[in-house]
Amino acid sequence: MQRRSALLALGAAAVVWTRAHAQPRSAAAPTDAARAAAASAHFPFGPVVPARPMPAWPLTTHTGQATTLRTLTQGRLTALQLMFTGCSATCPIQGAIFAEAQRQLGARVAGAQFVSLSIDPLSDTQQALAAWLKNLGAQAGWVAAAPRMAELDALFELLSGPRIGKRSGPDPHTGQVYFLSRRGELVYRSADLPPPEQIVQLMRQIDSLG
Repeated sequence: MQRRSALLALGAAAVVWTRAHAQPRSAAAPTDAARAAAASAHFPFGPVVPARPMPAWPLTTHTGQATTLRTLTQGRLTALQLMFTGCSATCPIQGAIFAEAQRQLGARVAGAQFVSLSIDPLSDTQQALAAWLKNLGAQAGWVAAAPRMAELDALFELLSGPRIGKRSGPDPHTGQVYFLSRRGELVYRSADLPPPEQIVQLMRQIDSLG
């Protein structure tokens, strides 16, 4: 109950942060246009209560390693996004946000990691995922991986809830970031395309909850 209350308080703090750092329309940055474009795909954000454990669904990483979603996320504080390397709209922005968040986080949180999961496992080979990370200047601690097609719909529903469980169109994902505790459990969803500073703040705060 105490941890649940802490997560709810974290959600309230994130809303305050977002409002406090929102830019006026006259000073809109280029990424604001991308946020507006993704608004139609927006889904609720905030604490996930109860937390959702990650299943042992098979993944193949950008290094060719065979692992599972559970193994990849247990024991490490994780910021996770959905993407695909052939995307030329939202995904490059998502990647740039992760790159800056990783730079800002540095070594502040031991064992923290960034995970980019492909929603196009048929096209996103090991080589494609590795090249995507390289182009973004990804450092150690940022993993790109592809699930199996068989689990893709279930993955959407696990992370974003039933509203996105039934896919429509070739690009059903949002620009949200999903935060997993060291238990390998989904505990928080961000709004679309959160600023790098907010990702860092949320990771540090979630880590402090234990």
